[in-house]
Amino acid sequence: MAIELMNVRFHYPEQPGQIVLNIPSWSLPGGKQVFVHGPSGGGKSTLLNLLSGLFIPNGGQVEILGKRLEQMTSRKRDKFRAKHIGYVFQQFNLIPYLNAFDNTQLANRFARQKKPASDDEIKQLLISLNIAEKDWYRPARSLSIGQQQRVAIARALVNKPQLLIVDEPTSSLDSTNKDAFMALLMSIVTDNNITLVFVSHDLSLARYFNRVESLSDINRLDG
Repeated sequence: MAIELMNVRFHYPEQPGQIVLNIPSWSLPGGKQVFVHGPSGGGKSTLLNLLSGLFIPNGGQVEILGKRLEQMTSRKRDKFRAKHIGYVFQQFNLIPYLNAFDNTQLANRFARQKKPASDDEIKQLLISLNIAEKDWYRPARSLSIGQQQRVAIARALVNKPQLLIVDEPTSSLDSTNKDAFMALLMSIVTDNNITLVFVSHDLSLARYFNRVESLSDINRLDG
């Protein structure tokens, strides 16, 4: 399994009596894509932070790609995430004064791969994501929302992750750009056999996935 959660419980330190996640069991095979939906503020981003090792559970097991994240030190989780997990954030989190090429290259450097992507490989990735060459060296803040989104995907993919996590990426896109984004994303993950966890409150996106789950079915707060 690419993802296996067992008896996972999580609360924020300042609210120990308020359980945010209570997941008895949830798993996802490698190379599969799942759409998880739920209302805003319902715990979707918290779940993704656990899957990526940004958070650790208060109880239970979080196993990602055969490794128990809750048993790792913070430094080891950071290293594991950089090498094996790509993350497309809702607000993209690009460094605004860096250009598309440098934002992508920086993620590659953070991973400290034994064989990092070459400049040519990064350029080929930007081309595959339909980022025009004239935009490679413009500051991220000067790019359109759609362009910034594609740069965020390039940054998430540059280290050839086995797991890709995508958090509400289409909230600022119109329907045309939304469809173009989804078609491109699904093509990339399918061609590269990437495990994808995609969360959104937008149920219209569910049609792109064979596996669709409600967070309320995964997260048993009544248990």
